[in-house]
Amino acid sequence: MRKKILITGGIGFVGGRLAKKLSENFEVIVSSRNILSADNKNLHGIQFSILHSDLLVVERFPTNIFAVIHLAALNEWDCVKYPSEAIRVNIDESRIILENSIASGVSKFIYFSTAHIYRSPLNGDINEETLPFPAHPYAITHKAAEDYIIAANLKKKIQGVVIRLSNSFGAPVSPAVNRWTLLANDLSKQAVENKKLKLLSNGCQYRDFVCLTDVENCIKKIVMSDSDKFNKLIYNLGSGIGLKVIDMATMIIEVYKELYGETIPLELPEKATLSVEPYIQFSIDRLLKEGIVIKNDFKKELKELLLFCNQNFKNNA
Repeated sequence: MRKKILITGGIGFVGGRLAKKLSENFEVIVSSRNILSADNKNLHGIQFSILHSDLLVVERFPTNIFAVIHLAALNEWDCVKYPSEAIRVNIDESRIILENSIASGVSKFIYFSTAHIYRSPLNGDINEETLPFPAHPYAITHKAAEDYIIAANLKKKIQGVVIRLSNSFGAPVSPAVNRWTLLANDLSKQAVENKKLKLLSNGCQYRDFVCLTDVENCIKKIVMSDSDKFNKLIYNLGSGIGLKVIDMATMIIEVYKELYGETIPLELPEKATLSVEPYIQFSIDRLLKEGIVIKNDFKKELKELLLFCNQNFKNNA
């Protein structure tokens, strides 16, 4: 019998990809704030779903769950618009789901946090020992939720792992997933819809981009690992490579030309000039020492993303 895994926010951008990937080896249950249709379940490769509200009542929490992957949270935009709701959802609901997981005998609790708990903007050398200075409601609430998972782990109530994710990109499972504001995803969608890319800055800022395929493979290995592995509690998950925004845009243009034989232009803001921006070195050494392999096949990920955009958004052009 296959082990059961619960993914909260399991039809979102990262959660949807994880659900589809992990369903190859596990019985995956996803939570959603709405009842999922049979077509939506099939799209994600899953059979079972649960209402998110059921996770907040221990008597309705699903039984015989081996691992919980907790992604459900207000996004960065809604955290600014609704700060009290951000505290309720990102902190208090995370605490309740953690406590109900412990009460229900869950072995592993993997919490998706954000690299932006360190500082905003991200720059300089950053590793898991770097002192966090969260400055955005999204980062502040994620840092508070982290502390609950770490405390539960230190008290040996559950094996908790905190993942501080950098800027992930890739094709979502469904075009309805509302994460097209993410830079690489937005630019890929622009390429298909407008046949040009338009940046809102000079593009000289550095970011750590990570392929969703690498995120999938990393989390799969954590879930399948023995209990004595990944005991450092906090892990940065990124590429470990600082890349300029304009370099990502240029790469998208190159991959688009390889796919469709057409060179599309890149537009910068009027009067934009080059600037020297602080570099970022987002260390993933702690993950690498656990045997995780980050392939960083950016072009393959962008190719799949552009093909997805062409399939789903070409008629919008």
